[in-house]
Amino acid sequence: MYRLTYDPGVEALHDSLPFDASEPLILALADACYAPLEATLPWGEADDRNRMIETSRVRALLFVSYSQKTISVLSIDMLT
Repeated sequence: MYRLTYDPGVEALHDSLPFDASEPLILALADACYAPLEATLPWGEADDRNRMIETSRVRALLFVSYSQKTISVLSIDMLT
């Protein structure tokens, strides 16, 4: 299982999301902690470390560290 890490600003943004945007993101992040490649999509450079979660309302960019078993949430953006 992987551990989530957040920059304090990104964590504050996540905490401020409305429930209908936050709940699907939380569930998707939980899935990613068990299976990062299967539960996420690639973004940026085509490698297995730069990953993305996209729900109907939110996009989160992630960095997966396989050696440290962490997933860093780099940014969260509301989709229009």
